[in-house]
Amino acid sequence: MKWNAALILSATLLATPSFAMAQVAPATPNPVQEDTVNRKAVIHRYNSGVRKYRAGDLDGAIEDLTKVIELDPQHWKAYGSRGVAKRDKKDYAGVIDDHTHSIQINPKNAGAWGNRGVARRDAGDIEGAQGDYARALELDPKDYWTYNNRGTIKADRNDLAGAIDDFTTAITLAPNYAEAYDNR
Repeated sequence: MKWNAALILSATLLATPSFAMAQVAPATPNPVQEDTVNRKAVIHRYNSGVRKYRAGDLDGAIEDLTKVIELDPQHWKAYGSRGVAKRDKKDYAGVIDDHTHSIQINPKNAGAWGNRGVARRDAGDIEGAQGDYARALELDPKDYWTYNNRGTIKADRNDLAGAIDDFTTAITLAPNYAEAYDNR
């Protein structure tokens, strides 16, 4: 199952074998925090965390992203990115907690809903995962990745027709997404 990194610093995503990762770029300032947060320090530390994650230094990434959250507790991208690193360490409770914080700050972030759904599925909370996938698809009905993940749950529950529908939708939205073909 793929992991949608939700490290969204810019609109340009890089596809990699295991996740979708945004290019490192300046984060959008939070206007509420603008006067009290050292934006340069936040951006520098956030980008450092992303680079460490990409290099496989999960502990370093988590440390940097934790510092971002200390500097700017409303930085929803840092919570989401730290959650991605925690998933790679199989800290599912930490993943769920971080994506929940990200959702509380920015409830329209479909990626956080999808990522939390994956963590919930990995932790055995299938009902919670289904709810998160449903919300992610309400927010972004073109999210092929979430259709694929929801299809996996349907297949696991022997809802083969529903699973095929979700995998087919994923393929329609992203014809080069091989995992959906494999799952279908």
